[in-house]
Amino acid sequence: MKPGRCEATAASGQPCSAMAWPGRRWCIWHDPGAEEQRREMSRRGGEARSNQARARKELGATLTSDDLLATLSRAIKRVEKGELEAGPANAIASLARAMNVIREATEVERRLEVLEHAARERGIA
Repeated sequence: MKPGRCEATAASGQPCSAMAWPGRRWCIWHDPGAEEQRREMSRRGGEARSNQARARKELGATLTSDDLLATLSRAIKRVEKGELEAGPANAIASLARAMNVIREATEVERRLEVLEHAARERGIA
């Protein structure tokens, strides 16, 4: 069965312009049985707009902990030799702290997702 337009009426009073789910009469936003999917989509949308997500996007390829330690070690040596002023060294240290906060938060989120998934599979959540 080819999906058609959603049969619901939008808040504006006009017919909904979204495509219905295959084999269903409504789109995800109007389907009475899609509450969990809507909640999940909203959660993911919020995550994508978070400061953490924007920082990850801006940073691009992530440095490993070893890369970070090597960079900080080089910066410390350059400061000691007088090749790097305190201002740029402080900026490097601040960025390193921010990276660690992001890394820790990402790990906590990953662990929480694993626990939530396990709870759903057991019918707890």
